[in-house]
Amino acid sequence: MKLQKLTTKSKKGFTMVELSITLAFIGVLLITIAIITTNIVSIYQKGTTIKAVNSVGRGLIDELTSAINSAPSVDTTSLCNSLAPNNIDACVKDHAFSYIFHASQNEETGEQYNGIFCTGYYSYIWNTYYSATAEQSHSLKLRYLNTDGDVVTTDAPRLMRIEDRNYRVCSAVMDSSGNYKSNFTSNMTIDITTLAHSTSDTPLPNPTKTPTEGMLNEFDLDLMLYEFTVFPISQDSVTLRTYMSGTFILATLRGDIDIMRSGDYCSLGTQFEDKNGNMVGDTSSLNNLGSEFNYCAINKFNFAARTAGV
Repeated sequence: MKLQKLTTKSKKGFTMVELSITLAFIGVLLITIAIITTNIVSIYQKGTTIKAVNSVGRGLIDELTSAINSAPSVDTTSLCNSLAPNNIDACVKDHAFSYIFHASQNEETGEQYNGIFCTGYYSYIWNTYYSATAEQSHSLKLRYLNTDGDVVTTDAPRLMRIEDRNYRVCSAVMDSSGNYKSNFTSNMTIDITTLAHSTSDTPLPNPTKTPTEGMLNEFDLDLMLYEFTVFPISQDSVTLRTYMSGTFILATLRGDIDIMRSGDYCSLGTQFEDKNGNMVGDTSSLNNLGSEFNYCAINKFNFAARTAGV
């Protein structure tokens, strides 16, 4: 009787070395995918931020150009005779520019706090980033009558537009004595509830329309004006068409932007305290999905337009 030889089947598998190499490869692959995904999302966030600034900037150019083009012609000499009878020469010399534009700034650093721009159709009021983050109050406010005849005071607008065909906003910050002297300050409340060019307390006969805000909103990002400048105007003596031009700097609130420093205006990984004592910004690294760099964008825009002629 023959004995059958017993055989055992051996099971084959990964050795510890092979398993370690495989896991290491998979780990490297996952890390690489994560880094690539993070960079793609960061680039997308940065692109969206830049797009928002450029989109709002172009919209403001169209807004300002349309407002200036729609403004009627104004004889600045007659305007000076009416509003500045005690200093007509100074008023005529700069084409009544003080009834067009006012701005305040930090005397030490040159940072603009706020300003007003009266086109003759719409008047614009703004507070810049430097006003919002100043240690002391430098915020412009506007007191006006709404369509119900109630007195309303706005609180620190970033940018506000109000229909103003009589230059009431700019006239309200001028000395009422007729000496062509500005009383404009960075923290004043501009009161246009009374008759234009008058010291009377009589309310305006026709309540003004509600001011328009929200022109700096885009993609849920907080955008701020950092500077808004209108250049001296010129006027055709025959057609009375007034040529207005200016420039403004628009940027995100995030990123600790400072237009007064040289080099990169976006400061990465910093925090600062606003006027309310709240910490703004973070210390995220450049590659972090929530990095301030990804939400920091700034651009400078120019506009130019002429009013309607006679």
